[in-house]
Amino acid sequence: MSGRTLKTMLLSHRTILRLALVAGMSLGLSSVILPDETRADSDDHWYNKKRELTLQERRAQRKQFQDDFAAKLGPEYETNIPFASQQAIDGLKQAITRYHKIVSSGGWRPFAGKGSIRLNDYGKHIYELRRHLTLTGDLRVNSRRPNAFDRTLQEAVARYQLRNGLRVTGFVDSRTRHTLNIPADVRLRQLETNMARIRDLMKINRAKRYVLVNIPAFKLQAVERGTVALQSKVVVGKPTTQTNLISAKIRGLNFYPYWRVPDSIAQRDLIPAIRRDPSYFSKLNFRLLPAWGAKPIPPEQIDWSSPDIMTRKFRQEPGPENALGVLRINMPNKEILYLHDTPQKQLFEQNWRAFSAGCVRVKRVLDLAAWLSKDIKGWSQMRIQTTVALGESKNVTLKKPVPVHFVYVTAWATGNGIVQFRTDLYDRDASGLQVAEVKQGPLPGVGAIAP
Repeated sequence: MSGRTLKTMLLSHRTILRLALVAGMSLGLSSVILPDETRADSDDHWYNKKRELTLQERRAQRKQFQDDFAAKLGPEYETNIPFASQQAIDGLKQAITRYHKIVSSGGWRPFAGKGSIRLNDYGKHIYELRRHLTLTGDLRVNSRRPNAFDRTLQEAVARYQLRNGLRVTGFVDSRTRHTLNIPADVRLRQLETNMARIRDLMKINRAKRYVLVNIPAFKLQAVERGTVALQSKVVVGKPTTQTNLISAKIRGLNFYPYWRVPDSIAQRDLIPAIRRDPSYFSKLNFRLLPAWGAKPIPPEQIDWSSPDIMTRKFRQEPGPENALGVLRINMPNKEILYLHDTPQKQLFEQNWRAFSAGCVRVKRVLDLAAWLSKDIKGWSQMRIQTTVALGESKNVTLKKPVPVHFVYVTAWATGNGIVQFRTDLYDRDASGLQVAEVKQGPLPGVGAIAP
């Protein structure tokens, strides 16, 4: 129906109402309410207007989409076996065989341009996207309209994003496009590189219990008797302040710990921040010491412009602002790295979680503490929660140290054989696999100085 026709109908409707009003008056009826003519004129084109969503509404819509797909597809893509296990090796063998076939058949074509590809788009590039996702096993349904981006292709893109550790959007954004453009032969080399890594890690299974942090996966596993007992999201070191690969032993738990700031962090981050804003020192409950073990220097005696500041030691007192949060997991090592809590809980909701100065922040740190201390009489999960609620500074020594390993695995297979890839965020695969996330800027609240 055209706008002119609809407007004519509206005018005719007004004429009828006026006639009804005249008739009503002649019959002694009280009144007939007419539509507001001014409003009608201003809304003359209401029928072809579409209200634009606000930024907040668009974000809520994206979040709902992600949550819906995570609920629907997430369990299928969960890594429910140890990263270092025979099942992982068997899954990688199958993946390597499959990718050899993909490479020998010519692989997939790269996507040119920079624009997004999304629902209801149409063209030859959609056909190429379908072919790519069919090869990788993400598209499982054929379509009668191969050049159209329909709901089945949207779900396939979401599956691809889940497998590659990308934000689940259901459309091809810049990061997804960049990942799609990694050639098949490079993916094959990545699988082979990680097969060698996992074979080398198999020796850690000699321990009855151990903790493993897979840095590129931003994931921690607590493994007991060859089974994953607990998993948690983690935040790891930035590409400029990398988390080193280490093996150590967890010996205890430190509730409401002090943070003894490493000299490198103090000189690079903390002192410049305090010089810009001296209130930062007291606001975040820091103390300045001449040396470790000495008494703090009174704040009124501190000259922040003095070059001697660079030789002083910084300590942050226990409390809600402490960079270690409410718990540090004690694991002595020469790199001075540890697992710990964080006040910056919002970072765990990001897909890309390389934000730290090298230490590893654990989302489910209290659950991990309960698993580590379950052999200690009186240290149940309830006791841990009570200790945290009371704000008690307390050190707990484990009966038997638990091995912990920080490892680097960028490709693996899940228990159901689904292959997963992650960004080579520290460029250790030596095959040009970095994707756009490496260039991601800091998020709000990430600027806080922390290990």
